[in-house]
Amino acid sequence: MKRVAVLGLALAVALTARPISAQQLEIRFLDVGQGDAALVRSGTKTLLIDAGGSAGVVSYLRAFHIDTIDLVIASHNHADHIGGMTGVLQSAVVRFYMDNGVPQTTATYQRTIQAVQASGAQYLNATNRTITLGAARLHILGPPAGVPRTTHDAPRTSSQNNASVGALIEFGEFHALFTGDSELLELDYWLHNEAIRHVHVVKVAHHGSPNGTSAAWIAATHPQVAVISVGAGNSYGHPSAAVIAEWEGAGARVYRTDRDGSVLVLANDDGSFVVTTARADTGGVVQLRPFVQDTTVPAIAQPVTSPACCRICTRGKACGNSCINAAYQCHQPPGCACNAKP
Repeated sequence: MKRVAVLGLALAVALTARPISAQQLEIRFLDVGQGDAALVRSGTKTLLIDAGGSAGVVSYLRAFHIDTIDLVIASHNHADHIGGMTGVLQSAVVRFYMDNGVPQTTATYQRTIQAVQASGAQYLNATNRTITLGAARLHILGPPAGVPRTTHDAPRTSSQNNASVGALIEFGEFHALFTGDSELLELDYWLHNEAIRHVHVVKVAHHGSPNGTSAAWIAATHPQVAVISVGAGNSYGHPSAAVIAEWEGAGARVYRTDRDGSVLVLANDDGSFVVTTARADTGGVVQLRPFVQDTTVPAIAQPVTSPACCRICTRGKACGNSCINAAYQCHQPPGCACNAKP
């Protein structure tokens, strides 16, 4: 990052947790139809990036017994990213809220801002800064300064998309990148003004639209896994077959929420991680070794036939792909989490 702003003491205290030696980073790309929503947890700290287009994301929060969210980021203020935000703000304690600072005249945006104010969440500007989230570090990529800040100065869609808030998550040697609905203008800006590096997992911009991917962006990020958040049978034609081919051609394994359902990534701080999906069979866990940044292009990872446990529950009990309090009832299908042996 070229410019990193240091947050005040209140934010540092709210988002920092003591590191746990066996801790993993958990990223869930939630299946919310034609929209975006991703839940990130490190230790006891929780981050939500976008909230989809409806209240469906609240059901996920309840299923995972999440009643407090340390930071919510609205990448931009289109309805398919903030449509479920009012429900989130009304059903959970949200400590900090960040958006791109580009207002909308839509009723969805007005309801969201009113809900933010009523919730008591502290509003944060999307400037380049680094936030500690448990044992992870969150680098905010601010929108380009030259993007019109009101919809009177540019087409409404472009002014929002190209002002998306970017988020680079670092967990030891593991890295994941989120870019909202960024189009080529903003991606090119970040390529020239930020230290865009190879990452393990990338959330493909703008639901896999051709205007959210470029050869230069793929080469710079060079991920092992690319996730497309998209709704089945959407009227936009997302995702583009050509875009999928580009990511796969660069060695990335592509996941789509319209076909795979929610996508879970569990990462270790040595850079190794596993991926599984809501619609995977019992052999559908993909294990990836630490990322090696050299001149070779990695082969697309294949599912392993006998996956090891993706999480060992030393406290509580196994539930699906996660650990929950032993007193809670599990409502998830069997997954890759295992109870610790006595």
